[in-house]
Amino acid sequence: MTLSLEDLRKKVDLCRQGEPSRKTPVFTGTAEPCQVPSPTAVTAGPRPVYQENFLLVLLLVAGLFCLVDLKMLALAGIFSALLVYYDAGTLHAGEKSGKELLFGNIVTWRPLTWAACVLVIPLIFLAIYTFSRREIFDANN
Repeated sequence: MTLSLEDLRKKVDLCRQGEPSRKTPVFTGTAEPCQVPSPTAVTAGPRPVYQENFLLVLLLVAGLFCLVDLKMLALAGIFSALLVYYDAGTLHAGEKSGKELLFGNIVTWRPLTWAACVLVIPLIFLAIYTFSRREIFDANN
């Protein structure tokens, strides 16, 4: 009993290009039946869901305890500026707004602006950012 290449293809259920034929419809217009990939519909993914960032709240509370020592407040300010920059980037802050207004709506601020403001005055701008995250998320998603 000899097996030809055609018999092997039929047993393995592969077409000439080596693609599996079970997931796609069969095109029988040629001498050898081969699978034609079905076009996949492009669907929009689900809308991202807002999630609270409790690390920002904990950092805000820890910053209140750092008011006693200015060195600790400076370290907390640097750490919170880095955290706000990363978090604002994940929220896509300021991406849908055309022009960034520093004294306008805070939804238009980009991550670097948020980080700079938190670095200059850590506790005030960290509190503003923490409590306006949902508004920033809704405006940019």
